[in-house]
Amino acid sequence: DEALASQIRADGIDILIDLAGHTGKNRLPVFAWKPAPVQASWLGYLGTTGLDAMDYILADAWALPAGEAAQFTETPWRLPETYICFSPPDVPVEVEPLPALDKGYLTFGCFNNLNKITDPVVACWARVLQAVPDARLYLKTKSLGVSEMREQMVANFARFGIAAERLILEGQFASHEEHFRAYHQVDIALDPFPYPGITTTVEGLWMGVPALAMRGDRFISHQGETLLHNVGLPEWIASDEDDYVAKAAALARDIPALAALRAGLRERLLASPLCDAPRFARNFEDALRGMWQTWCEAQHPPGAAS
Repeated sequence: DEALASQIRADGIDILIDLAGHTGKNRLPVFAWKPAPVQASWLGYLGTTGLDAMDYILADAWALPAGEAAQFTETPWRLPETYICFSPPDVPVEVEPLPALDKGYLTFGCFNNLNKITDPVVACWARVLQAVPDARLYLKTKSLGVSEMREQMVANFARFGIAAERLILEGQFASHEEHFRAYHQVDIALDPFPYPGITTTVEGLWMGVPALAMRGDRFISHQGETLLHNVGLPEWIASDEDDYVAKAAALARDIPALAALRAGLRERLLASPLCDAPRFARNFEDALRGMWQTWCEAQHPPGAAS
């Protein structure tokens, strides 16, 4: 770490960006050596690094509201719209009509990692299924390819009075294309909390499936909010669990509105800041330039002797 820090310093790097935070095989000790004048954390870890040597955390106003800056040792630097950007999947899978129109019942779905579906999430989703008595819940993730995990999930919902026949549980699909086709079975995605989906949510939006998200209280739990605000669906953000259940039930009742939203959601996503790479790049460039100018001004404050 010290050797790499020395090399970065020798190379004259002005801005050094951390993309790992406290994840596996990170290089945070390098940043602790402060080899660059400006150091920022972005994208790979949705929380503070805790390092005094890390100057900034890149975020946006939805992911890191003003009142939560005290959760970070870094200074928040907020991009104007979104701090993340996505490329559309390169798979030939089109959006199909709302499945509820043919099935006669609504299907909620979640394709997130099973670790996110904790007991409080199961309890809340069970309330959703009770509020929409003929609905199904489709869960698809790698862990559910194991029979013991499926049995455990069935048991988890049974504790809240949800019968096994109302659950559709599947493991990871063989191909990327099959994964996207699975969204043809989902009417509404349920975002888990306090660890919501990010890529999974955007993939759903691309397939015409809107996600119901919960308002959070920290960077990691605000991800659904920044995605939904950027795609113009703030009404899909619930303020608490009661609101989450009420919104799910209300949205499930309005099948014509869901069908219309699904038909135009891909185009809506592609036209949003989330998928506008040139626009995002300009905002990112402005952020880095602003960080550098701030550092330069701190070295030579106005009125200081040269």
